[in-house]
Amino acid sequence: MEGETLPDPSISPTLRLQTTAIPGYPVPSLSPSFKLDEGYSDETRSPSDKDLASNHAMMLPDWVLAQSEANRSELAYSLLRSLPTSMVAAVVERLNPLLHMDPVAMLPPELTSEIFSYLDPRTLLRASLASRSWRSRILDSGLWRVLYINEGWRVDVRAIRNFEQECSESISPQTRKSRPRLSEPDQGEPKHKKRVPPTWLDSRNAEGQGMVAVDSQAPTEADYEGDHHMVDANDRGLPLVANGPGLAPTRQAFSPLHPPLKSTLLTRSPNGTAKMNWAHLYKQRRRLEANWQHGRFTNFQLPHPSHPEEAHRECVYAIQFEGKWLVSGSRDRSVRVWDLETKRLWHRPLTGHLKSVLCLQFDPSPEEDVIISGSSDRTIIMWKFSTGDKVHQITNAHADSVLNLKFDHRYLVTCSKDRTVKVWNRKELMATDENYPRICKGAGATYPSYIVDLNEMSPSVLDANIANEHIKALMPYSLLMTVEGHGAAVNAMQIHGDEIVTASGDRMIKVWNIRTGACLKTLMGHEKGIACVQFDSRRIISGSNDNTVRIYDHISGAEVACLRGHNNLVRTVQAGFGDPPGADEALRLEALAVENDFWNAQRTSLSVELGPRALRRAGHYSNTAGSRDPRDIPALGAKIPPGGGGSAWSRIVSGSYDESILIWHKDRDGAWSIAHRLRQADAVTNAARDQLSPVAQATLSAQAQQLQAAQVLMTLPTAQGTNTTENAEAGQPVPNTNPAPNPRQQDGPTDQNNTQAHGAHGPPAPAVPAPTNGAAVHPMVAAHHHHHHVHAHRHANRPHAPQATPPTSRVFKVQFDSRKIVCASQDPRIVGWDFACDDDEITEACPFFQGL
Repeated sequence: MEGETLPDPSISPTLRLQTTAIPGYPVPSLSPSFKLDEGYSDETRSPSDKDLASNHAMMLPDWVLAQSEANRSELAYSLLRSLPTSMVAAVVERLNPLLHMDPVAMLPPELTSEIFSYLDPRTLLRASLASRSWRSRILDSGLWRVLYINEGWRVDVRAIRNFEQECSESISPQTRKSRPRLSEPDQGEPKHKKRVPPTWLDSRNAEGQGMVAVDSQAPTEADYEGDHHMVDANDRGLPLVANGPGLAPTRQAFSPLHPPLKSTLLTRSPNGTAKMNWAHLYKQRRRLEANWQHGRFTNFQLPHPSHPEEAHRECVYAIQFEGKWLVSGSRDRSVRVWDLETKRLWHRPLTGHLKSVLCLQFDPSPEEDVIISGSSDRTIIMWKFSTGDKVHQITNAHADSVLNLKFDHRYLVTCSKDRTVKVWNRKELMATDENYPRICKGAGATYPSYIVDLNEMSPSVLDANIANEHIKALMPYSLLMTVEGHGAAVNAMQIHGDEIVTASGDRMIKVWNIRTGACLKTLMGHEKGIACVQFDSRRIISGSNDNTVRIYDHISGAEVACLRGHNNLVRTVQAGFGDPPGADEALRLEALAVENDFWNAQRTSLSVELGPRALRRAGHYSNTAGSRDPRDIPALGAKIPPGGGGSAWSRIVSGSYDESILIWHKDRDGAWSIAHRLRQADAVTNAARDQLSPVAQATLSAQAQQLQAAQVLMTLPTAQGTNTTENAEAGQPVPNTNPAPNPRQQDGPTDQNNTQAHGAHGPPAPAVPAPTNGAAVHPMVAAHHHHHHVHAHRHANRPHAPQATPPTSRVFKVQFDSRKIVCASQDPRIVGWDFACDDDEITEACPFFQGL
């Protein structure tokens, strides 16, 4: 070590000790009392060394301390050599704390938390077994909060803040003592009683108001607008599909937990303040995600099986849920609000539309308190969410059916079968406001005559015209602009910031500026009309009549993935990628690395040239579902990697006219694959069975096996596949008999098969026929009647070929959050898959979770 005095090797240790050990002859020049403070120190003793020196029973003389470190070590060695072995062992035992320091105990908590944040949870839990100090630092709630966020999971910050505040106020004795005596609502009551949260009484009253029977209405003419099949713009004379609403941001409504006093969700500081236990929250989210991965769920349905009279009268085209609320729109022309906790109607159905309700969006927050619905009657209606009252209506909003709508706090945007997109203001708007439209010449947008061109008017003239009331404020829900550019019906759309993304039957996706109406870019790739679209600022995800789900890079417009698994129109899709904070740069570098691999493979003479699959190397089928093999890259220049990037928890849920719901996840190579295939008919049966007693469940299972065996015997002489159709109509679970299509097959079903609209067959029959007297009929009873009907029908038509059974469970809308999937289909009942699996701890934590 620099500055250290080395002993002279020519002097033996014995002589050196004799020289320095003469009493009365210390070395004055080396004494610490004579050292000058020159502003520099090479002191190497740790705080523990100083503490140890200060705790010695025997103080060393100054002449010993004045020796160099080498001389002192030689002196200590000689002293130890003079002691017996037992005493040497005792000295070594006392020296062990100096030789083995715990870095976790020595370093500040902020530093150890930063170090631990780079470890995975499994390694952290193993490290927590090292010692108590390690366990205390590793189980710190702040550390697990960082780990939770880095996983790409989202949380409802408002719900957590309200939960912590309520628990702190209701429990903390310091808070209770600091309150004025007159403010104590429970003054005079015994202190051992628990205070009821103020929201509890509201929820109890709400449950009582929710048990409202649906008033029967006279039968009306069936409206098949929302059930039309998706066709291309070239197929003239065939109606285009109507799509339900997209997804509003999922914000869980805060629901207090009872009782919160002993909840493992809380940690409590010495002053009584309650804080969220992020380690427990992380654990429950990890368990919930494991249920998604392994397909563990329970089923439910709306309405509750005990109250079939509350169900829609016909198929459901549009749903949206948020927190404990779900709103649905149906072909029966009504909008209904459901309580997901009770599975019951919240209040009476909202009636006002003259035809099918095709799209809707709602916001239950007190600031908004609104439901907006669009219909094939060309009208848009605004309802008050809390009461169901109609507050506003836009008549003849479009020249044809309103297929989709979206709103934020600034604008309402609608799209229609008339091939246009319209933008409306939601609040009073002045020409000087930031959200006032900017007229853009040649943008493809038209503006009403009352919209002022701010480009041709100076600010002083504008202010003068406003002062003279020549320019008046625009009332809420005034038309701001009409955007044209698609060559067919605009089936779906999304708003994100100042951009609108639209999808059309003309096979194109367009991105528009919401303030000017200018078309920013056009994305192509689908081989048939597009039915649904989602936009998250980085990616555009779409589903089409070519039976595929495709993912596009928003910035470059490049297609980064094509998912093939359905064998009919993909009507609805939702994706969650779970991007962690600061994902933009990580995605860009990942995409650049994949592109470099492509160019390196090309320089090594591999067949990786871009182009149609027929031009690729013989014998290699291109996997475009997110593979990073250079031979599979469909496009270059993207700012996101193949597959779209995202965390390991990414998932896509798609629903199709093939009556199935697919849950896609990423495999080990980062490519999308089908994790689970769900069916609406199975969910209905399971939801009804869960409400029965164990004895009834066993009886029904035995009856189902007997009925299935009888149907197998009856269908042996008939065409293959009839038995599967009968089971589906009877409401029984049906095994998956439709394997995924051959990946080499480029086209889906033929146009002739795709053009069978339900308008030619009448309303689709529900999976369980509704009784005429209003009583509930169990699926097994319906299956029994259906069995006799089919048997008689076969005998009457034996000489003829079996007729194709029309579909009864085409999926129209699917939405998922962190906990559940909800599906709307041809069946009037709304079904769901709950991945909490009735686990109390997961259910307790779910109100604070948000989707990916």
